[in-house]
Amino acid sequence: RRAAYMSLYYCALVVIVLIQVAQGQQRVPIPLRRWDVLSPFPSATREVGADPLEAFGGIDTIPRGGPRMYPSELVTGGLVSWQHISPDANNMVNVNYNSSYANWPLIEGWSGTAGAYFQGWALSDFNTTSNSSHVMVSCLGVTVFWLDDVIMRGDSYSAGYMSSTVNLAPGTHTVKVRFVGVESKSFQCTVTQLYAQNATSILPVYDVILPDIVNGVLSSPYMSITVLNMGSSPLSQVIIAIHTSQLGINATVTSQPTQHVQPSQTVPLVFSVAFSPSPIHAFLCPAGSSLSLTFTITTQADIDAGNSPVYFTPTLNVNCRNFSSDPYAFTFLDFDGSVQYAMARAPRTPCDVSFGSRGCPVLMTLHGAGVEASSGAWTYAYEQQNHAWMLFPTNRRNYGWDWQGPGFFNMWTALASFSRDLPGVHNASSYGVDPTRIIYAGHSMGGHGCWVAASHCPDRALAAAPASGWISMETYQPLFLRVGDSWVDPYLKHILYGAVSDWSVDVYTPNLVGIPLLARMGSVDNNVPPFHMKRMARLVQQLSHNVSSVSISEVVGGGHWFDGIVGGAVMQTFFDQHVNSSRPPLPPTFVVTTLNPATTESRGGIRILQQIRPHRISRITVTRGEDDRWILVTENVRRFGFTNVTYGMPGHFTVDGGEIPAPACLPASHYYISTSTSSLSWRLSNDGGAWEATERGPSTYGPLERILMRPLVIVVGTSTSEHSRTLRQNWAIYMANTLYYQVRHVVAVIDDVEYDAKVHGSSNLVMLGGPSSNTLAFKLGSCLPSGLGFKDENITIGSTTFSDPSTGYAFQFGCDKCTSGDASSMCAIISGTDDAGFRKGCGLFPLSSTVMVPDYAVAGPRWGYAGAGGLLAAGFWDNLWRYDCQLAYVATQDQCSSPYLPPSPSPPSSSLPGWKTALIVLGSVGGAILVGVTVLARKYWARKKEYERI
Repeated sequence: RRAAYMSLYYCALVVIVLIQVAQGQQRVPIPLRRWDVLSPFPSATREVGADPLEAFGGIDTIPRGGPRMYPSELVTGGLVSWQHISPDANNMVNVNYNSSYANWPLIEGWSGTAGAYFQGWALSDFNTTSNSSHVMVSCLGVTVFWLDDVIMRGDSYSAGYMSSTVNLAPGTHTVKVRFVGVESKSFQCTVTQLYAQNATSILPVYDVILPDIVNGVLSSPYMSITVLNMGSSPLSQVIIAIHTSQLGINATVTSQPTQHVQPSQTVPLVFSVAFSPSPIHAFLCPAGSSLSLTFTITTQADIDAGNSPVYFTPTLNVNCRNFSSDPYAFTFLDFDGSVQYAMARAPRTPCDVSFGSRGCPVLMTLHGAGVEASSGAWTYAYEQQNHAWMLFPTNRRNYGWDWQGPGFFNMWTALASFSRDLPGVHNASSYGVDPTRIIYAGHSMGGHGCWVAASHCPDRALAAAPASGWISMETYQPLFLRVGDSWVDPYLKHILYGAVSDWSVDVYTPNLVGIPLLARMGSVDNNVPPFHMKRMARLVQQLSHNVSSVSISEVVGGGHWFDGIVGGAVMQTFFDQHVNSSRPPLPPTFVVTTLNPATTESRGGIRILQQIRPHRISRITVTRGEDDRWILVTENVRRFGFTNVTYGMPGHFTVDGGEIPAPACLPASHYYISTSTSSLSWRLSNDGGAWEATERGPSTYGPLERILMRPLVIVVGTSTSEHSRTLRQNWAIYMANTLYYQVRHVVAVIDDVEYDAKVHGSSNLVMLGGPSSNTLAFKLGSCLPSGLGFKDENITIGSTTFSDPSTGYAFQFGCDKCTSGDASSMCAIISGTDDAGFRKGCGLFPLSSTVMVPDYAVAGPRWGYAGAGGLLAAGFWDNLWRYDCQLAYVATQDQCSSPYLPPSPSPPSSSLPGWKTALIVLGSVGGAILVGVTVLARKYWARKKEYERI
């Protein structure tokens, strides 16, 4: 796989050279002949703020290349020192350690492959001589690097579409690479001097999304091509033109990009295209051929300056597909406004609608890490289905977000777009799509995604057949190796795990009971050990009290991938058995489970909408009686409702012992616990969902990662020193480039004075700098969570103010009342008490999956080498965006003074008390009395001891 990526990288590099030559750009490589390397230090997957060198001053402070040594448990003797490495003939830097120095077999024997992860630093210098040198820098095989003090995104997958540009003064400059390896590490960095001759600042990047032509018709109008702004000024008013190579076919750009591209930012441009005639004659676009397109890109500024348009070289091909037999690509606008694609394959025969569905069921299958959804090796690994559509979403990249977060919502947007628009479909009456009847499938990372989708959206499931899928990142890459966890308060660890446990599918196994499951794996899989699949099977079998509830297909001698693992006879028989079956019947007793209502749908037609304590397990245990009566017992549930689209409605039901009238349905009606009277009781609300305008719910629950699930604008604070402003701008570009690289996110970067509510009000906002340095953060001050305050850039949470130097923070909050957005609009502020603290605040922002940051976090001076052990505060806001000590960890706070009570809602329309709600009241009162007695007792004994001392 790495060889393939290297080939792709070099091909892309050649393309970039050709483009730049055509533009008048001259490139002169600047060699990096020697690297000073310091490693291996321990590392753990997705851990942030845990660079061991920070304890000794950090890479910018410690003596470079000298005899000083630093501690590491990975090497013989426990100390590592600098080494000097020269690149090989291909300019690759190869970092290797022999077994006498780092005994990897011994380490992996007790820790697994995760124990062989290590981190380190590599530094190399180069010189520039001209008054102002404009250079392009790229590093493949690494996630992040710095050129002097400027942070830059690396090309970690060697894909060839991430470079950065910067202007340099004459003198010596340093490339600083922070890398992570497994037993060994190879990476490559290139620095290239650019000389422009009346050239535009646009550099096309070979990262494109195009739809296919299906039976002569473009399946979707949306396209995307990517550009890097090599100039020193922002790009706006980008204009794209398109030409075809076929006589008689015309292509028209029907909507132009609106993106604003900052210097050194790489952005996918969004536009739409129409072909004429449509349909295209079959002899001009026969199945198996392609239609060549030539794109030109310019800006209004280039036109005014007389610069020639940039030709996107080479030409791009739109594939011609046959509807009846070929998988084909369609495009759509995802939740952030970016263009994404998915692959679809029609059923062999028209749909059987005998079960009253809206169309064909869907076999939705999710690819593994490194697999492109459009690859024939993936789409043809499954047989074409007789009676079901096949849908192959992308996870937004071939690695993406592990089918979590943006990857999870991408699959549902793909399905919704496909079922609504029917792209490429010419006979909707026979080939419609029913998005509520799904067979879930997937392999490896996609096997994990299959478990996630089936357990979070179980009422859509006809069946699920994951192959070689892992349970969670915490079990796949064990977190006991995290560098900073040795110093973590156990209570803080509980809160941090609450930020990622939503994707731990073993927690959600109650939702899988009653769904036909086939667990497929190879017996000698050393990538995702069979343990994961068989553990999931056991959990469901135990909850079902039935060993036949899950079928296990373990192929003796099979590895991680083998012929037929996802589409062989065993799997196809399973698909055929369930594709045209009625919906699986509900068990007599079932449990609706969620950790986060933002990511879960209904089970048995019941959806949990709001929790009493956010990000704790919430359950509704349902017992179905013979007289059409359902008995519901709730745990940590504040609001729930009935969907009425899946299993029908019970005639009568009770909740926590109280009789409730015949159920009403979402979205018009739901049930909630009221605290407006002397006793807690379940009540009916007919507010049509208006409660989410004032309280947190599915659209506004955390963790901080959730701010990525809408169009995103990063707003740079400018009311500060020039140095701090430049620092913030650099981090804004790094964050935007990382989100593009990871998940093709379209991110706008603007200064605070450029914010326009009419333009940006519908986006989520990330503000760099607090109210004293970011004018937008100041304007949104009235929307800040209750219990959070600012003085200058110091932050107060609860009763604790954090003002020490080198302290950073990041938090999100609901801001719809202060912007023109809707009730689901969210904002975030990232800052610090100084520039060092600001960098730490940026380090808290989730730029990959499974980053343990809840709604807010404060990183202290030790964060940097102590990881989570250096956090001073972290937690979740309550349902009214308020600080609550029971949902928080604050290092200097020694007690939680008040018991938690749910917020009071709007006036109810009907009410019936229950025995359990009375117990909740008694428990709350008793808890309050106990806390009060405890506080008085502490004061009494403290005063008594003081008297005795005197």
